[in-house]
Amino acid sequence: MQTLVKRTLYLFLWITGLTALLALSGLVYLWFFSQGTQPHETKDLPHLGWLVSAVIAEIVAVVLLLAKKGLKYLPETQTDKNSGDTIRFMQNFISSGTSATIVSNRVSWLASNSELIEILKDKAKAGIRIEIITPHALPDEIRDALAGVSFIVTKETNPPEARFTLINGDRSGAERLAIARGVHPEHEITIFDNNSGPQISTSIK
Repeated sequence: MQTLVKRTLYLFLWITGLTALLALSGLVYLWFFSQGTQPHETKDLPHLGWLVSAVIAEIVAVVLLLAKKGLKYLPETQTDKNSGDTIRFMQNFISSGTSATIVSNRVSWLASNSELIEILKDKAKAGIRIEIITPHALPDEIRDALAGVSFIVTKETNPPEARFTLINGDRSGAERLAIARGVHPEHEITIFDNNSGPQISTSIK
């Protein structure tokens, strides 16, 4: 859905740009190639300056509107083709935060990722709050490897399919929330921040 919104905004931007280009092309043709009543006499276009200024102002206004008011309120999205891309994202995403809360209905992605386990372990040793929330208890080998990490078992019978990862939950205004859904090669991750989804980050906290 977010990708569709972005594409729609870019489509409007392209339409505006093409309209401005056509208008400028017409003005250039009238100014340089259209002849007046006498040979070698160009038609007088007293309002040409105003027309050119209006076209330029339109382009600038649309760009500023999209850049400053629109796009910053849209969450980031990415689509992973394979599990390796998702694991790399999780490593980078969690590494960028000062705390992390992971909500997942399965932990196969964690059990097979020793690098991510080391990242979580190092953050926990540094006194950073790390929470992993699952519907079922994790295997003992994972719990033992992640000493210092808080494990919460919800015992839900119908847990959500999406995986939620919240970082910087203890820093108001700096929260970032990643929601993963779907399967590879169409595994979509949507990242919200304080601009694009403050109410979502707050509800997860």
